[in-house]
Amino acid sequence: MSSQPIPVLPSVAKAYALLIAHWSRFVMAGLPFTLAYAIQLWLVQKALAVPLDGFWLTLDATVMIAATVGSLAFSAMCFRLAVRDEYGGQFGLQLSGDEWRFFLVALLNAALVLIVALLAAMFAFVVFTTIAGGAVEGAGIDPEDAGFDLPMAMSYMGTADWVAAWAVNMVAFLLVAWLVARLSVSFPASFAQKAVRVLSVWTLSEGQAWRILAAMAIAGLPLILVEVALYEALCMALDSRPLLTPVSVGEVMVTDGVFARIPEYLRVAGLFSIVNLPVMAGLYAQFYRARA
Repeated sequence: MSSQPIPVLPSVAKAYALLIAHWSRFVMAGLPFTLAYAIQLWLVQKALAVPLDGFWLTLDATVMIAATVGSLAFSAMCFRLAVRDEYGGQFGLQLSGDEWRFFLVALLNAALVLIVALLAAMFAFVVFTTIAGGAVEGAGIDPEDAGFDLPMAMSYMGTADWVAAWAVNMVAFLLVAWLVARLSVSFPASFAQKAVRVLSVWTLSEGQAWRILAAMAIAGLPLILVEVALYEALCMALDSRPLLTPVSVGEVMVTDGVFARIPEYLRVAGLFSIVNLPVMAGLYAQFYRARA
């Protein structure tokens, strides 16, 4: 293992260089997955108006399977090209050990991140509800007698309450982000070594989590800003939000604010995976090369 720190800006530059050098290959390989994902999002919107049944349920299940398989194949193609400089199969897509290894590594990483994320979210939620309840009591109201729920209690929170709540949320978020960064080298390591590698390569990212997060932020932020800007321009042109779905906050369904926008923008990012995944694969490959 190398003791050299991960170079942040050079890693980002090489990740974008990979995208630029092979953009046509990524477009051809990513089109099937993107089309299936777009149909899936359309069906979600259709189901908001009329519950799906019959043919539509069959179509929904079909495109869900197609989108899942397509995302695995496309992700494996990106890492093969980024880590081993290999391009084989029809449009770079194939069914081999790489796809299965990627699936297992993604599953294991997701399980680890989910466990930590749930614990962090539970802690943050308990603190948030305590702060909101304290704000209501500070206004001279008994929350139990008044029958207040969380959205109502939030209206009584002052600036200091919100600062404390966001500080706790940020700590929880950074904990999860730190774990994601530490696990990032498991993907390129599994492709380089052609074996499932998760905790066995944990030491490769030791002491590098914040540099990895910095590189991920620098690489991902421009993409997110451009994609969200394009989506917002489309929303203005259509005078509607085609990817918006109501989000439950307590007993209230909201269609505005951060609770609704974050899932909406995640769907936008999914539509642009044809660009996002190659950049992240190239970035992760640079992390592995710098440390291995």
